[in-house]
Amino acid sequence: MERDTEHNPGFLPFTRYDPGVLPISSAGGVEFLESYLRDAQVRWSPEDLARQREYVNAQIAGRDWLDWSTPESALRLVQSSSARESVGETDKYDAVVLAGPVVELLEPATLFKLAGPPLRPGGRLVGIYPCLRDNSPESRLFSEMASATLWPYCSAEELLEMLRDCGWGPDLSASAFVAIPRFNEAVLKAELHFQGFNRIFDQLVRQGYDPTEIGWGELRFAATLNS
Repeated sequence: MERDTEHNPGFLPFTRYDPGVLPISSAGGVEFLESYLRDAQVRWSPEDLARQREYVNAQIAGRDWLDWSTPESALRLVQSSSARESVGETDKYDAVVLAGPVVELLEPATLFKLAGPPLRPGGRLVGIYPCLRDNSPESRLFSEMASATLWPYCSAEELLEMLRDCGWGPDLSASAFVAIPRFNEAVLKAELHFQGFNRIFDQLVRQGYDPTEIGWGELRFAATLNS
């Protein structure tokens, strides 16, 4: 999905989308993708979304970039991965942006490997990845339950290690974990249309854990392929 840099000069997360029929094998994945645009407005505060835009726009300024942050891209990438087919990108870009629903629906290593071929030499991978601050007991249990019922969530350090393992060199001066407390609040207040996170929080409470202690946030990173 090529961006027209003249008419689409910057990163605009969570664009309008009509999901229609979603041929995704996981029922949870269908519910998640159908709910994503609506839920994004409560999972992130307006300030969170503004800072995401500022971060990505600073990383892609002056570059011809490929946008993998939209629900349309997520659907295409999930389908390609499920069918073990290539993504089908034939053009080359200066940057690939990984954000939005696909970074939760597909495991990180899969996406990191898919993002290399569309890039020109020296191209930049720019990501906004929901993740956990660390492996505290609450975060670890959330991750285990999500892996069993939805899809995995890693810690920020684990994501950086996966990037390195897949041949990427993270720019640590432009990469950082950012806490997103609005997520915990939205789940606890039952503000999300997607119910998968609510079910996990309920299980945590039943086991005596405080869901507000889950270190939810996102890793904002930039990386280039090692030569």
